[in-house]
Amino acid sequence: MKTLALFVIAMVSLVGIGGAEAQLLFGSRLGEALYQGDDTKLIMGIGADMLRNAPDGESRPWSNPQTGHGGTITMIRSYQRDGLPCRDARVSSVLGQRDVTYVLPVCRVADGTWKFVAR
Repeated sequence: MKTLALFVIAMVSLVGIGGAEAQLLFGSRLGEALYQGDDTKLIMGIGADMLRNAPDGESRPWSNPQTGHGGTITMIRSYQRDGLPCRDARVSSVLGQRDVTYVLPVCRVADGTWKFVAR
């Protein structure tokens, strides 16, 4: 649970979401994941850059030599929702013996930050 809390904090600081939204999104999907060390910091650094700069379909790897964990982040699609520009990103991770994949739906609001949205 401590790693989940660290992941949520990283998401809030890098993408600009509120804690309540992050908890709703990550509560069930990432609660089972075994992210450790700087895994989430690496994922969020790459993901934040991709939200701003990567075209749909682009994938980038992430890896943490400290934990042996790694995976890919892929920008799945861009779309409009309630007049806001939105993107879905897929994060696929190999965490020891576990494979974890989830999709993060986010929209850019008026102040330029990306907020998680319900599916």
